[in-house]
Parts: sequence; structure tokens; C-alpha cells
Amino acid sequence: MGSRGRYPGRPLRIMHLAHVINRYDFIDNVVRHVSPERFTGYAATFVPETNIHDPEFAAAGIPHFVLGARSRRDYPAAVVRLARLLRRHGIDVLHAHHFEPAAIGWAATRLHPSTRLVVGRHYSDDHHAYLTGSKRRAILGVESVVHGGARRIVSPSTMIRDLLVERQGVPEHKVVVIHYPFDPARYLLPSPTERARVRADLGVDGVFAIATVGRILPKKGHRFLLGAVQELAAELPDLVWVVLGDGPGRAELEAGVRAAGVADRVRFTGWRTDALAVMAGADAIVQSTLQEGFSQVMVEAQWMGTPLVMTDVSGARDLITSGQTGLIVPPANAGALAAAIRKLYRDPELRLELAAGGRARVESSLHLDAVIPRYEAVYDAALAG
Repeated sequence: MGSRGRYPGRPLRIMHLAHVINRYDFIDNVVRHVSPERFTGYAATFVPETNIHDPEFAAAGIPHFVLGARSRRDYPAAVVRLARLLRRHGIDVLHAHHFEPAAIGWAATRLHPSTRLVVGRHYSDDHHAYLTGSKRRAILGVESVVHGGARRIVSPSTMIRDLLVERQGVPEHKVVVIHYPFDPARYLLPSPTERARVRADLGVDGVFAIATVGRILPKKGHRFLLGAVQELAAELPDLVWVVLGDGPGRAELEAGVRAAGVADRVRFTGWRTDALAVMAGADAIVQSTLQEGFSQVMVEAQWMGTPLVMTDVSGARDLITSGQTGLIVPPANAGALAAAIRKLYRDPELRLELAAGGRARVESSLHLDAVIPRYEAVYDAALAG
């Protein structure tokens, strides 16, 4: 029996659970844009704060609940609170995003089994790449239990889908690949005057500016992009690297920049509220990351009409046709990054082609109207059994 037949006379109630939810992230877009005639969206987060933009759910009329789970010792109480919320509000589907929310969501739906569980598996092969021994076995064991209790598992990329099915033995029918939805209203291209203002503010007038965006962590691969900049320094005297972001690895990266003798070629900006404008102002976005689930920066670079160089991580091949909508290079390879930057530097026509191709791709395949119905179909399937 379809979900409409099981729940006549009211929209289906879908609650999203995550550590935090930011305005315009993929969770926020799904909560806001599912069909209001068929679905009512709810949000639950571990903490009230956000780390980028407050979604202001109250102003949008979206119920938002805080579980108060600031550390793992708070998790048992969070399970009980969540189960009570599911029961009190008659939630039909709980869509839990990431590892710990999925585990808490699984436990809460054991206490309130009439709520169906959908899991968003947004990280790549981190468990396999970075964990060993008993810790890895424990994490994979928890995942196995959670996946067993989930009606559907939503993967943002084919790479993660293949990992779940081929390496972790998840039944293929449970895993659905759905890329993140993006709201085009957020990605208006800046005028030439606005672009010039941003470049002047960054101190990159009259140079070839590449930018990388994200937290400064070892798995983001900044050291390999540093190697590429060092390799190109003598060959491309007007090359500048803009490092947009911050993180625990910043001091080490700054020291590496000084040791490589390219401090005059690198601009550390920290986090900026105008990150999209910075991305649009760069001559190319170069992401040297070693691990991703589905890089939002990759997509945003294409939305902002900026040529993109992306390492071959999860999601890259789903979105990028190398040479048409961006350039894909192997991870952990400074020489390949340098070759891609050199290629873009020397070929302005290619930069224009990649920028136009990337923007056209995301407009057609990642627009809200193209993606949201696929999430709706997952909720129907979870309730249909």
C-alpha cells in the first residue's frame, strides 16, 4: 500500500536529524522545499547553534527541536528525548544525517518503531582509510546495525553507494543515490564591478588567482597544493593562491608556505561571509582534498561560474566530465595539480568553456526542482515498506 493510502487526509511528517543545520545547506533545502501538500518538515539538531548561517526555522514556520547532545555522555538522554518527540508529533519518517545522528536515530526508532528510519550516509571511506583494528570494527559494527534498521540509505554519490554495497554488504535496493539540492536564488553571479572589488580586497588585481575553500585539515590536502604552487612559482610569476578557510592545520600550513619560499604568493583569508563572491572572483577554484562525501564547494564553484580543478574523490565523477565541466586530477599528487593549474593559466578559452559547462550542469541536475522529488520518493518508499 502506498504512503498516501496509509496516511490519508494529512501530509506525511518528516523530521531531519543532524548535529547542526545551516541555512542553504542540503538538509535545509530539503526541509523547506518538499511539497507542502504532501509533506510537513521538522528539524532536530544536537545543539541550538549553527556553524555558518542560522536557518531561522521559527521564522519559516518549521518546528525545530534541540536535543542538547553536546558530548557523547549526553547521547542516551538524547535518544529518549528524540523518541518522545517522534511519538508526540506523530513523525512518520526520521531522516538522520551522518554517523552519530544515525545511531541516535536508530535507537530512538527502536523505542518508537512506528517511525521509519532513513539514513543519510554523507561521508566517504573515512572508516576504512583512517581507522584500524578494534575501533574500525566497532564503527563498522554500529553502521551495520543502523543500516539494518533503516528503510532506505541515501548516498550523495555513486562512490559511496558502491562502498556500501560492495564492501559493507548493504542490500543494493536500500541504497539510493541522490545528489544534494541547491537553491539557485543563492548563486547570482556578481557584476564585473563587484568582482573587481573582491579581487582588490584580496590583493589579487592583475594576477592569476587560484582559490581553495574549506577547513585546513590534513585530509583536505593543502600540502599537495602547496607543492604545486612551489613547483609553478618560477614558471608563473603572477600566480597567487588564496586560502579561504581556517582550522587546526593553519599554523602548520603557514609554516610550510614560509619554508617553501612562497609566502608572497599565498593569501590566508580565514572564514569570510562573502565566500561565494570570493569564489566568483578567483580565476580558478582548486580543491586538493583527499576525502569527501560530496563536496559542496565543488558544486558552488560551478554555480558561481568559476573553472574548477577537483581531486578524484567521492562525487567528483558524478558531477564533472573532465575537460568539459571541470578538470579531475588524482588525489595526493602535487604534479597533477600543477599541470591542471598550468593548463588553465595558459588557455583562457578553456577556462570559459569549463565555467559555462559547469554552470549549465548544476543548473540542470542539482536544481531544487530536479532533486527534491527524489527525496520525496524515498520517503514514500520508506513508508511503503
